[in-house]
Amino acid sequence: MSELEKIAIEKAKEAVYLDQQGSRDAAIARYREAIQILSRLISLSQSPVLKEVYRERVRRYMERLNELTASGPNKVIVKQQTSGEEAIFEPVQTDVKWSDVIGLEEAKQAIREAIVYPWARADLFPLGWPTGILLFGPPGCGKTLLVAAAANEVNAILYTLDAATVMSKWLGESEKNIAVLFARARTDLSKGRPVVIFIDEADSLTSQRYLEVGGEARARNQLLKEMDGILSKNKREYLYVIAATNKPWLLDDAFIRRFQKRIYVGAPDLTNRLLLFRHYAANLRLSEDADLEQIARTTEGYSPADIYNICLDAHLSTIREMFERGLEEPRNITMDDFIAAISRRKPSISEEVVKRLMDWGRKHEAY
Repeated sequence: MSELEKIAIEKAKEAVYLDQQGSRDAAIARYREAIQILSRLISLSQSPVLKEVYRERVRRYMERLNELTASGPNKVIVKQQTSGEEAIFEPVQTDVKWSDVIGLEEAKQAIREAIVYPWARADLFPLGWPTGILLFGPPGCGKTLLVAAAANEVNAILYTLDAATVMSKWLGESEKNIAVLFARARTDLSKGRPVVIFIDEADSLTSQRYLEVGGEARARNQLLKEMDGILSKNKREYLYVIAATNKPWLLDDAFIRRFQKRIYVGAPDLTNRLLLFRHYAANLRLSEDADLEQIARTTEGYSPADIYNICLDAHLSTIREMFERGLEEPRNITMDDFIAAISRRKPSISEEVVKRLMDWGRKHEAY
């Protein structure tokens, strides 16, 4: 956390200096980097005070970034003239393919039926199709990857919606940001492409709170209103809202009901762990003793993100050894490298969390 904060401060200082020197493009790049790091700090911090400090910095940098990029041809910029507050919504580019999503066959099938099939043959869906999809499950198991792959499959325009961008201290601005994004999404439908609004960490925006400020309640109500507009029966639009959460039990009941599909995205089983290790190790040089099947058996409870990091750590250990010993090339990755990487990385998925998710799923799941 402290290192990330130092990096964010340095990026911001560079941005201000470059801005003062008239180096517009370089300043824009530094402002964006600072905003990205601060947004990460907001999601990591457990302190409400620090979160608000980071949000305030993001708001200031966004304000200046909006001024610098106001003439840019490809930016989607929302001006809030009454308060000086600004929200920036930019379409996200993705090249993720279905083949990049290992396992999760049930989830992939449900998303295909909701997005890919109606886009290919709308005439087969006289009752319309699901346009609200909720993905829930442990962190690092592929929820965001599923959304990226689905959007890429139908060449959709993809927007992300999160509390760090939407929430504002100014009266009425939070709900206005949401309304403007949905209005922009509906306008984009005229381009002949589907539009996906992805709400990551939905519980941070739509959770039930016993003590909440008016802005949070109004923002949530505005989101529910916008979703009602696209979930009407027999409505045949290609505007989708996909939300992801690790803590579905925090979600507001009214928000949950807006999703026709509620899909569990769980930890990989033995078969899929082996597929993941083979996928990530495909371009690595392995020794003959590197038994991926044995490694897969010893990593129960590890998420796909954990498995990626294990492969990365094992690979980096050979790179580190090459530089420290003055070798010309790194040696092949051995079984010991994988074992050492696993010993240093505990699984990010606990049995208690999985049980709670499964209990919630038994009450709310809808494929």
